[in-house]
Amino acid sequence: MTWGDVKLIALQTMFSNEGAVITADDINQEYINAMPGKANEAMQQIAAVGRPILKDWHIKINADAEENVTADTLTLPAVEKRYKISLSHYLPRFRCIDRGAVMLDDGNIYDVAEDWRLEGDDVLVIPGEVTGEYTIWYQAYPQTITAQTPDEEDIDLAPDAAVLIPLYIAAELYKEDELAMATVLRNEFEDGLQKLRTAWQESAAGMRAEAVRNTTGWWS
Repeated sequence: MTWGDVKLIALQTMFSNEGAVITADDINQEYINAMPGKANEAMQQIAAVGRPILKDWHIKINADAEENVTADTLTLPAVEKRYKISLSHYLPRFRCIDRGAVMLDDGNIYDVAEDWRLEGDDVLVIPGEVTGEYTIWYQAYPQTITAQTPDEEDIDLAPDAAVLIPLYIAAELYKEDELAMATVLRNEFEDGLQKLRTAWQESAAGMRAEAVRNTTGWWS
């Protein structure tokens, strides 16, 4: 779903646009202007309560490597000390490590990394002498929608999550004009949010082991 799709569906839900394309007029332009902020509110709730946005990032430690950064990988040389890596520095949308999911491929075995910890909200601490590739699974904050966001931009949510955004927008923007309808739409959004959360928890990804081991012991 694109940002343009979200706007169109929200307007159609409020009976403020006819046809398959957005036709801005004196009636719906005020709605359109207010949509970015409401879309951001919706996405924050969906990502926090309904279904998280999961992404992976990689750290490679190599004896002969030089420090290098790409979009998805940080490469570091092996050293006899611990690395302290600010994840939010490299990942602006970093929210938290997903259920402690830090994996390590040491060239022989790919498994949950044991020797790591998180300091504060985002500082990952790992040994510098252990060579291999870490995969960090993390929950990301949603993208930020602004007045300048192009209609062609994809919404970075799962399809079953993205479809809830127009409901939230319509419910919020319709409150002053049609309170009864706005209440119905908000209830539909909340119901969809709960169903999304339940489906996520019952999925293979949502049912991953609740306990993972690191240097501090077992988490639950």
